[in-house]
Amino acid sequence: MYQGPNRKGTKMPISTMLVPIGSDSYSQKMLRYVCGLSVQSVRRVLVATVVDDSGMEAPVVAAEMDRARERLAAWNCTLANECPMHIEARVLTGDPTGSILALVQQADIDVLCCGTEGKSIVEALFAGSISEDLFTSGKVRTMTIRNELLDSVDDPAQLGRDFARRLVIPTDFSASATRAWLSAFERPVEAIGELHAIHVLTVDDPTRRRNAEVLLQGLMDIAREHGVQAKYEILVGANPAQVVLDYLDAVSATGVITGQRGRGPLRSNLLGSLSLRLLREANCPVVVQP
Repeated sequence: MYQGPNRKGTKMPISTMLVPIGSDSYSQKMLRYVCGLSVQSVRRVLVATVVDDSGMEAPVVAAEMDRARERLAAWNCTLANECPMHIEARVLTGDPTGSILALVQQADIDVLCCGTEGKSIVEALFAGSISEDLFTSGKVRTMTIRNELLDSVDDPAQLGRDFARRLVIPTDFSASATRAWLSAFERPVEAIGELHAIHVLTVDDPTRRRNAEVLLQGLMDIAREHGVQAKYEILVGANPAQVVLDYLDAVSATGVITGQRGRGPLRSNLLGSLSLRLLREANCPVVVQP
């Protein structure tokens, strides 16, 4: 499981992804989106669906599992010619959220990837205790994409291929935000177009602005060392989450990576309030980095 860059700064590529799906049309679009992520270094995909066996008799559960296997096999056949990844299908039983979390723990998962606003297992993944498990435990990196964004394009795979073409990373200079910045370089350099580091000041204080510029220049140095084009912006607004969302739209961001939470040296608390707003409202795929 992903532990962040090691002390020597060696890259730890995003190789294995878990994709929980249901039986709706969005699940097929999600799989096509994930196929596009092969250019981001994803090589192995576990596609999992869960049969909730509560209150079911054994023959009914067995029949539901057979139908789920047939559905996954049909989708895999459809994708075989266009998806360069190794795809494994898993059919689980039990509580949907608990089953997916257990698989995250058991398998060597780098990223959990799912759609939002769905009416299947995906919906459950971001409700109740599961959100606390994912966003406060720091166990797994999570990528989400809104279902309506999948609906808005003819080729969902292109969204995956373009994820890092214009990649925005908000920072409050905390350890979590730094890990988010470093994680950008875990994908092949040729998959990255340009990186945007943004820091939000709630008040345009000259001292904090100067301090932020020094720290942002350090991030630019890291990007140059990796041969990646990068720029930074210091933005001002009383609602940092809204400022970030507006910036994503202004630059037509193709992806965003945010730390899970943190309070950096400039006493900003951007990340805590930002993650859920991005998951619900960002017009591009979102990665939350523990």
